[in-house]
Amino acid sequence: MGVVTRAQAKMMKSQQSGSEELPPRGGRREAGGPDLISLLPDEVLGSIVSLLPIKEGARTQILASRWRPLWRSAPLNLDTCGRSITKAVLSRILSGHRGGARCFNISYSVLGGDSATLDGWPRSPALDNLQELDFWFDSSASPSPLVLHSTLRFSSTLCVAKLKYCKFSDDTAHQIHFPNLQQLNLCSVTISEDSLHAMLAGRPVLDRFELRYGHVGPPRPLMPPAALSFSSTLRVAKFVLCQFPNTAACQVHFPSLQHLELEMVTIWECSLHAMLSNCPALNSLILNYTYGFYKLIINSPKLKRVEMYFGRSETEIRLDELIVVNAPCLEKLHHRGPYEDSIEISIISAPKLKVLGRITESIFRLELCTTVFNGLHDVRVATVMRTVKVLSLRLEYLNLDVITNFMKCFPCMEKLYIKTYLMDDENFRLHDYKDHLECLDLHLKKLRISYYHGTRSHVEFAKFFVLNARVLESMVLDVEHTKKGYDWWFENQRRQLKLGKRASIGAQVVFTSDDYFDYLKDIHEFSDPCELEC
Repeated sequence: MGVVTRAQAKMMKSQQSGSEELPPRGGRREAGGPDLISLLPDEVLGSIVSLLPIKEGARTQILASRWRPLWRSAPLNLDTCGRSITKAVLSRILSGHRGGARCFNISYSVLGGDSATLDGWPRSPALDNLQELDFWFDSSASPSPLVLHSTLRFSSTLCVAKLKYCKFSDDTAHQIHFPNLQQLNLCSVTISEDSLHAMLAGRPVLDRFELRYGHVGPPRPLMPPAALSFSSTLRVAKFVLCQFPNTAACQVHFPSLQHLELEMVTIWECSLHAMLSNCPALNSLILNYTYGFYKLIINSPKLKRVEMYFGRSETEIRLDELIVVNAPCLEKLHHRGPYEDSIEISIISAPKLKVLGRITESIFRLELCTTVFNGLHDVRVATVMRTVKVLSLRLEYLNLDVITNFMKCFPCMEKLYIKTYLMDDENFRLHDYKDHLECLDLHLKKLRISYYHGTRSHVEFAKFFVLNARVLESMVLDVEHTKKGYDWWFENQRRQLKLGKRASIGAQVVFTSDDYFDYLKDIHEFSDPCELEC
């Protein structure tokens, strides 16, 4: 590409968007100014088109005559997921396209059981040098269909392979070689231990690996040890619906692993700790409904994010003690369990902790350095943690004593998320705090209360922040859907909250209904911009 002159740069800046048709290269619009996109070489425009889904890529032909040959010569993203593309249309694209394909994502449902067509598509010249393959076989088929032999021709060019609900024969698995494979996802795949080892061994550039079993009742299927025979380049690993073999988990070593996710997995305590200790580069750990251990000890030099989700279980061994011994880089610590969860949490050293949640009222003990919460009402504040910016709580009743204790412990808190689930507290009493709280005076900018009912105690709780939070920018009150349409109710709430006397002139009070609100998605500005997308 040539150097853009000052005149061209000026015209680029002043160019008007939204024209109906892009003129040929070098042409000018009626409004003045060149068609700068059409100045790009065919190779660049073809790359842009190749990144679009099928229909959007085809529609670029109507932009201008200059664009008409681009789609037919650009590598395609043949992705049928969520799109109404028929078998006949897809066959016509494959037979007439000259530019090859970058991605081929096909669901068995598109074929309606036409196995001959499914086997014929991978043989099409349009799929030469394919980089991404995603096959969804029939999940209800019994026995599982065999992986197509015709897909073997892609093994030398594939960078991404995702295979679901199928079976590998030993001969097929041993013939697959992935010299360029960066991502491998296996979902409900039947494969022997020997074949899996052959498939994974010696992958020089493997970056991401996911192994997912089908939904079966306990006990969960035992994951073959070969699934842990990764290359030294692996950065992301996810395991779903399986049981870790004790010996293999204790012996693995992941020198480059940055993100580890276990979902509906059974793993014993010794195995979990051994595996974590062998991940020196780990910065993200997610445990979704993962069982088999009572205690989790975090002692990791690079770990930045820990998220844990647990449910009720009468048969599974579930976490009841979390100890953060030494986590110098930890910024986000999130735990969510059932309402009656009585976990004990001790944070001994986490000097960069920014996000803490979700703390429940039924917590047995919360120890933050030398500050101890024996339950949320019995508090001995001895340590101030100025790094914490975000706190999420789940309380039976809205209790100002509990909140002010946390504001003393976290004086620099900027965002506070509270989820309550009982309407009123007969023992609620008004508070007249004489002492200034640094958090209220200088830092608290956002407050969100879920399941706000507008009762006397709820109003008084919210009004406390209206009248005392001096830099508050927004207060969001989640109410029941049944309140919609009752304008008089909202007006009455605003009067009771005394918004005319708010301490922060710019504070906005918003009523909303959002049963699926997740505070973790609301704090993206506290996330590491380099954090892996998984």
